[in-house]
Order: sequence, then C-alpha cells, then structure tokens
Amino acid sequence: MRKITKGAEPEQLIRWKRANTTLRYRDLPGEERVSVRTACITEQFSLCAYCCQTIAGDNSHNEHVEAQDKAPNRTLEFTNIVASCQRQNQCGHHRGTRPLDLTPLMEECESELKFYLSGRVTGKTERANSALEILNLGHTEESNRGLIGARKQLVDQLIFTGGMQPDDLEDEELLGILLDDMLTPKNGQLAAFSPILVNVIRQLLP
Repeated sequence: MRKITKGAEPEQLIRWKRANTTLRYRDLPGEERVSVRTACITEQFSLCAYCCQTIAGDNSHNEHVEAQDKAPNRTLEFTNIVASCQRQNQCGHHRGTRPLDLTPLMEECESELKFYLSGRVTGKTERANSALEILNLGHTEESNRGLIGARKQLVDQLIFTGGMQPDDLEDEELLGILLDDMLTPKNGQLAAFSPILVNVIRQLLP
C-alpha cells in the first residue's frame, strides 16, 4: 500500500449530494460514480489503493474504506472512497465488507508492511497481517502466487530498466537516486508496484 492523500470532492458529486440530501451511494447515478472513480485514480497516480498495480477507469471500482453496511452515513463521503482494481481474488473484491484496521489512508500503511525483492510481503503488526489476509495481497505463496510473481517481475524491471545491476543494491547513492525516481510521478502516474520498490529501498538505506 501507499499512503493516499484525499483531495477535493468532484464537483459532480457535490452538486448531486446537494440535490439529493436523503439518498446514499446506492442511489448515485453512473456518471457521478465515474467522476468519483476518476478523481480517486488521479490522486492515487493510477495505482490500485491496495496492491499498487496500474488501474484505469475501465478496470477499477469505487471502494469504500469503511464498508457501506458498516458505515451507512459515510457512503457518499469522498474521504471514505478509494479506487481498487477489479481482480476477483484480491483487493476490494476479496475483502467484501470486512473491516480493515490498516488502510491506505493511514501513514502506517507504508511502514507496517515489509516487502521483499522476491515479491513476498509480511506484516510487522497484527493489523498489517490481518489486512494482507483480508485483501489477499500474497501473505503466503499459496494464497496469491500470481500477485507475488507479478510484483517480483515488475520490481526487477523497475530496478534494471534504470541501469542498475544486482551489486548496485549496496550502493547508497544509486539507491537514493532510484528512490527519488520511484517517488516522482511521470505524467501524473507512478509506475506499477513502485511503492513496493520504495518500501524495499527504505529497508536497505541506513
């Protein structure tokens, strides 16, 4: 996960809520839902809120951080909505409405998960381990082998496309340059899985 900083509500959502003060998200028309999703994708730099794979409007959905059935009064709060990928066995679709104690709206989401160059991930806290299982982010090899493999492949590409070699992972200066590159959006987007590589680099740097 990568910390998401929520921005301003889309104007379309604001106008609709003003005209429909007693309604909930389930009543929100398609055009307004798309405006919410577009705003979320933009502020997430085109990354899924949970797995950090690249998403766009046609392969993502609006995800309520506090589930609609658990927080019915927050269903139209933009600060409670992120964009999640559409993969059926992970992220928002795997979670359902189970509560998350560690979310991408919290600073700790970047420090309580530990990623490895192998594509594996472990939690440093009980709530982190719970989030990994609920979202099926590869807490074991067997649970989501495909995601673990995709993470490893794309993280390798991010490292070696930049001209680094395996031995360079001990070079603090080069690691710092790569870290800055991974933290900098290009054309409003971050590279797929770049937050995972950022997590690994921060472990390697003193």
